[in-house]
Parts: sequence; structure tokens; C-alpha cells
Amino acid sequence: MLRVNNISLKFSDTTVLDDVSIGFEKGNIIGLIGPNGAGKSTLLRVLAQLQKPDVGTIEIDGVNATKIASNNFAKKVTYLPQTGVCHWPLTVERLVALGRYPHQDSQQLSELDMQAVEQAIVETDIEHLIGRSVNTLSGGERARVMLARALATQADILLADEPIVALDPRHQIDVMVLLKALAQKGKTVVVVLHELHLAMRYCDRLVLLDNGQKVSEGLAKGVLSADNLQTVYGVDAIYGEHEGSEWILPWGQ
Repeated sequence: MLRVNNISLKFSDTTVLDDVSIGFEKGNIIGLIGPNGAGKSTLLRVLAQLQKPDVGTIEIDGVNATKIASNNFAKKVTYLPQTGVCHWPLTVERLVALGRYPHQDSQQLSELDMQAVEQAIVETDIEHLIGRSVNTLSGGERARVMLARALATQADILLADEPIVALDPRHQIDVMVLLKALAQKGKTVVVVLHELHLAMRYCDRLVLLDNGQKVSEGLAKGVLSADNLQTVYGVDAIYGEHEGSEWILPWGQ
């Protein structure tokens, strides 16, 4: 299990995270939701050990994350940032192969490395982009390539910061289906989302943050209650059911 205990963090005089404790269970996709500036992306960076908290600890299977060697941590946890920036004109397949870096003992990709790269390319539906420079891709295409790089690591824990924000509706659903499938295979998937309808449909659990504090945690229906939406987002919503699944549509102020 991945767990944060009593995490607090300030930037200058601004409290970004305030005594946040959450357990992220294996085999679940957990959505971090909340308005802009709630602390979602910062919490994800703390989980990835890219941001050191002022107070609190991160544990993986009961072990303090700071005690895990960096290379072993990189094999256990993969992080997909919000922006898909690539500073070199790499081909798509070369960029995806960078996800295997924690596993490599040499510059050459092993057969297992190649299999992982090919699997990630197929899962993210980017076979038709092979051979192209990443710098020539659209924002949505680049987002899927970056996701493929994260998947190629084959880590037990995937931290994804708004992985569907630049995608069209079909690929938004494709990515959420893929993340759900990864969770069902026993991985821990933590994803930052603004799309509440997809959060309700695909996430096993939700964590609602506001002003750096955890407001609500649990099943989607309870977290996305009318009271919570009005209190945190200042909006009303319409609720319904289709094909046995509940849905939500934020509607008005």
C-alpha cells in the first residue's frame, strides 16, 4: 500500500497541503479531485518524492519512502507530469523506451525492455506515430506518448497528473479504461482529474481536496454529493444512471 501520513507543506506563507493523510490501496484507481489550487498536483509530486514536505511521511508497503534506494523507488513508482515537455527531438519509440531506464544495466534494451515498450505503445494506441519526432505531435498525441513512457516502466504504482486533459472524448475514455484495467491487475493508480463525470464512472475511490485539506474520501457517489459540490466547487449537478452506472453532470452555479 502507498500511504501519506500527516503531510503538510508551505510555499512562502501559503499553506499548500495541511495535515493530509491518505491510504492508496493496491488494485484501485484513486482519483484526486478538487478546484484549481486545491493541492492535488503538489500532493502527487510529494508522492513521487519530487517535492519534500515540511512535515509528514510517505510509506510504500510500510517502508518509509526515503529509505528506499532511488533506483528501486523508480522501479516501484512512475510519475506522469501534467505537461508533456520534451526538450530533445526524440522519436516516439525512443521516448517511450526512456521508461525502461530504471531497469537497464547497459545502453542496450533487453528483450524484456523491448516487450514492455511495444506493449505500452499498443495500449496507448500510438503505433501510427512510430518514427515521428515528438516535437511534431499535437498536444493530445504527445500526452499519449508520455503516458506510454510511464507505462513502459511497469511500476506497481502509477501517479498521473491530469493524463486526459488534452485528449478528445474517445481517447479520454480509452485512457480511463486502460487505467482501470491496470488497477484491476493489482497496480495502484493515483490520478488527478477535473472531469467529474469520468471520475465517478471509473475511479474506485475519490479524494476531494480544497485549500490543501482533505474534505472527503470514499466512494464516488458519497464524495461527489450535492453538498460537497456546492461547498467546494460552488456548483450544482445533475445525477443519473445509464447501463447500471451512475453519472454526474455539473450544471450551474
